[in-house]
Amino acid sequence: MIDFKKMTEHQLRRLASEYPTTASHPGAVERMVLVVWNYLSDKSAKSIELYNKTLMEGAKKELARREEEEGKRRAEIEIKERKRKLKLVKKLKKWLVGVSEPLELNESEGLLEWKCEKCGNKARFDLKDHIDNISKGGVAELVWFCSGKKEIDGPSHWSIDRRIRLAHGEELSQKLLKDEKKKK
Repeated sequence: MIDFKKMTEHQLRRLASEYPTTASHPGAVERMVLVVWNYLSDKSAKSIELYNKTLMEGAKKELARREEEEGKRRAEIEIKERKRKLKLVKKLKKWLVGVSEPLELNESEGLLEWKCEKCGNKARFDLKDHIDNISKGGVAELVWFCSGKKEIDGPSHWSIDRRIRLAHGEELSQKLLKDEKKKK
């Protein structure tokens, strides 16, 4: 039987597709060439129609397996990246400028949190999305307007406009990042 693991994703997609038998579509022609080629190479005792169905089912299973592997791989990469950014947030916490009242840094999640004094609205700002830029000496711009809850009508009554950065800019961030590389 054919080894689906050696096939390219393009070939698998062609074999897994269901084209009408009378299709003049290039994919249908390519699919039939793949089926006939593999049928002759395998020297199967089955009819070519049964062989065609077997190839289609096998290709669908292999595609599903590859997609599942890719999903697991992506999830692992996202987890590693999240851990790396959280570690960087913790490391840079004492040098961050612009995280003063009413903002509060939730170190375990890498979130800036605050609460409106007038209406009690709560908001969160994900610092992890910007920590790489900040660690290289950049700035994260934070703008938030509170429109209030039901009891307050009219325009926004409170706003935050902050620039979050490292205290000494790029020199400090380069020193911190070099120290981290030496530890590894």
